[in-house]
This record gives sequence, structure tokens and C-alpha cells, in this order.
Amino acid sequence: MPRPYALLRAGFPYVKTIGMRRVTNFPTDVALGNEGRIYVLCRTDIAADVRVLNLDDDSLGTIGKLGTDDGDLQWPVSIIADSAEELFVSDEALHRVSRFNRDGEFLGKWGEQGDGDGKLNGPAAMAFDAEENIYVVDSLSHRVQKFTKDGKFLLNWGGFGTEEGEFNYPWGVAVDEEGDVYVSDWRNDRVQKFAANGEFIFAFGGSGNGDGEFNRPAGLTVDKDGDIYVADTLNNRIQLFNAEAEYVTKFLGDATLSKSGRVYLMSNAKPMRLREMAKLEEQKLLRKPKSVVVGDDGLMYVPDYGSYRVQVYQKEAVPLDESQIFPPLRSPTLATT
Repeated sequence: MPRPYALLRAGFPYVKTIGMRRVTNFPTDVALGNEGRIYVLCRTDIAADVRVLNLDDDSLGTIGKLGTDDGDLQWPVSIIADSAEELFVSDEALHRVSRFNRDGEFLGKWGEQGDGDGKLNGPAAMAFDAEENIYVVDSLSHRVQKFTKDGKFLLNWGGFGTEEGEFNYPWGVAVDEEGDVYVSDWRNDRVQKFAANGEFIFAFGGSGNGDGEFNRPAGLTVDKDGDIYVADTLNNRIQLFNAEAEYVTKFLGDATLSKSGRVYLMSNAKPMRLREMAKLEEQKLLRKPKSVVVGDDGLMYVPDYGSYRVQVYQKEAVPLDESQIFPPLRSPTLATT
């Protein structure tokens, strides 16, 4: 489906929060499945697993556990789901990608530590292209690699540096519907866009906390309209850009207490008292989000890493064709309507 010529952006309201501490501890990423399943990848020093939830905040199971054996996770970073709802999890400590079915059965793994073609050194985010090949950010080798789902090496590009096409500990990767690849360049505080073969197209961002600036950008995604979402981790926010990488808006957090959180507090008097004493305005804010995912329905999921939850928003935008909007203006001024 082609991108719209333009968008009538009606809003992007907060919907709800799912998860809580002791369930979704330090969530780093989210993958969306069928029938409303939401796979939340969590990692701590004492646990590493995938919690399966839905929008009603029901617990549907757990996949994986902390360890180094086949099927275990140690320091996972990214989770993606293919069309058959098989799950792929990158692990930067084990330098591999593990594969599970939706029921949590371990199906296999690939990857070994190294800096040669097809070897991994601290793999971070992953993304599918239209053929369900996988782009993997090979963070400690400052490059992007492309594999089949079975781990067959296809190509790579990058290298350490600050020039076009170079990286300094890259983290996130996303592929748009045209096949172009976006990479968040963590220590260079920018996002770079490439063709599918690694040819540089453009970059945007820079260090800072102003609109369109970054302080360690991590996960990112591109929705069906071409909008670009970036987890601006140390600025504690998500930033939204249009397809031309022009800044649109930011999300700082609007969390309410999840259903599971309410159940827990109602049965624990001391945490209930501590929340009653807290400044609630601060409780709604994002803390170090490390990824962002947008579904085809426009729901945006933000794993709120430092607050052990996932915040959910709904995109409201109407696609426009060329006859429905005035041509671009040289000196635009937005009128309030």
C-alpha cells in the first residue's frame, strides 16, 4: 500500500498502561503477535525472559529464562515476530539470535562471536524486510548485517566512525515498506537511512535535548505512513518525525496504573501507602525507553524500561491525496483549528 500524499494529524492520545514491576521488569522491546498477543522482552541481572500479555493486561505466559544453554537468555536486546508468529530474540551477551514458536518452544539459534562476515559481536536490534530476511545491528562491530531467518549471511556494511555510513555503537534498526533501512547511531546521536544494499541516503539528529536532537537514540520504527519513531533514551522520550525526517512531536509519558498494578497494590498495604505519598505527576513519565513499536492499527507501544511497564498510544491521522491539501508553503505558519 503506497504512502499517503499527506496526513491530517488529528492527535496521538494515550490509551493505557500494561505490565508492572515483578511482571515486566526492565522491558527492552515488544513484538506484536496475532489474536492480540503482546510479547514483552525483559532483562535484569537476575532474570531474562519474554512475558506474554494482551491489551487487557492479562498474563498469557512466559518464554525463556536466564542462562546460557540452548533456549536460555542472558542479556537480550530485541524481539521480532515473523508472519508465522515465530519469535527471534537477539542476545548481546551470548552473541546469538534464538528462535521460539509462540508457545515458547525453542526452535534453534544462530550466531557466534567474532567480527568476520556473519559473525556477531554484541547484537542489538533486529528488523525484517518484506521477504522476512533479518537486519541485525552488530553493535560492538559498528555495522549492520543481513541474514536469512535461518542465519545465512547475506551482506553487511558500516564501520567505526562519524562519517556517512559509519557508526559508533549503533542500536536500533527499522525497515520501511519501500525496503529502506534506518539505523539509530547510539553514540553519534543520530539516525541514518540507507538503501537495502547499505547505500547511504541521509542522516538526521545531533546531540542535545531540543526538538529533533538526541541523547543516545536506541530502538526505532517506521509506520505504514512513513512516520519515523525514535526512542530517545537518555532524554526519556519518544520523538516522532515525518518521512522527510522533519520533527513532528514527542511523547514524555502519560502512564496510569495498569490493571495488574492495581491488583498488586490492593493486596499490599505498604506499597499502597508509598504510592499514596508519591508525586503522581512524576509517576506517569517515561524513564529511559529503549524501543518503540507501532502496529498496523496505529497503536504505539513504548517499553518504559525504568518503570517496568509498557505505555500504549493511538495514532489518529487521516490520509490525504494531492487534491485535499494546499501545495507546500515557503513560510508556513500553523493556524489553530
